[in-house]
Amino acid sequence: MALTETRLSDHVSVFTHGGETLAESYGANATVFFGQGAVVVVDPFVAPRQAAALGARIADRTPDPVTHVLLTHHHTDHALGASWFGRRGADVLAHAEAMRRMLLEHGDLLAERRRDPALVPLFEGAELYVPNRPVRTGVTFEAGGIRFDVFHPGPAHTPGDLCVYATALGVMVSGDLVSSGYHPNLEDADVAGWRAALERLRGLPFWTLVPGHGPPGGRERVEDQIAYFEAAARTVREAQQFGIDPVTALKALYPDHLLAIVLPDTVTRLGVR
Repeated sequence: MALTETRLSDHVSVFTHGGETLAESYGANATVFFGQGAVVVVDPFVAPRQAAALGARIADRTPDPVTHVLLTHHHTDHALGASWFGRRGADVLAHAEAMRRMLLEHGDLLAERRRDPALVPLFEGAELYVPNRPVRTGVTFEAGGIRFDVFHPGPAHTPGDLCVYATALGVMVSGDLVSSGYHPNLEDADVAGWRAALERLRGLPFWTLVPGHGPPGGRERVEDQIAYFEAAARTVREAQQFGIDPVTALKALYPDHLLAIVLPDTVTRLGVR
């Protein structure tokens, strides 16, 4: 569960545990923006324990406080660590629908995970937490001299997605609208809305994209995600037509992709109705 850092510039780093297990936060990315006198964190992992480790890495780099935490959606691998920063004074922003789903779902998920002895240490001290600043259509703010345009791309990966665009730095944090080397999770997806959201990203002038899972890249990450949906939908339809297991077909199509655990939901969302 080593925490690795990819430094995109003096102002932006991406941290991840890699892998695809819950204990590795399913390989989710946490993006940290280092401003002058303020630090902004996007998606601080699956548990306060992991957020604390991220906080220690930030403190090694700068004495400046984390003033804002942004959640791209409500799924726990991106959201549950927010409480650690929130209880230390950071403003925590999420879409209003993401906040509703956190309140509705996270308590039961925490209880379920604590019943697994192997997960008890990871979730020690974790409690139900709801962000203090709801976002609906979007918000713009400045922290540490960096301007952030936070916008709701419409229902897509979840009903309450947010994207975080540091305009002057040319950096887009897409959350799980884009994954690289990971199968995207469609359990809460509006597939048509997701495609529309990707088209919206296509029209914005960023040059670096941080996906929800997998390594950062350029604008090609959006094109790769669009191509994934087209290929996966075609593969699922053809597999169902010819009596082949669609999950097996998707694994064969993307043999190196992680997070195959999500593929049954992919088949449900993309399959013949």
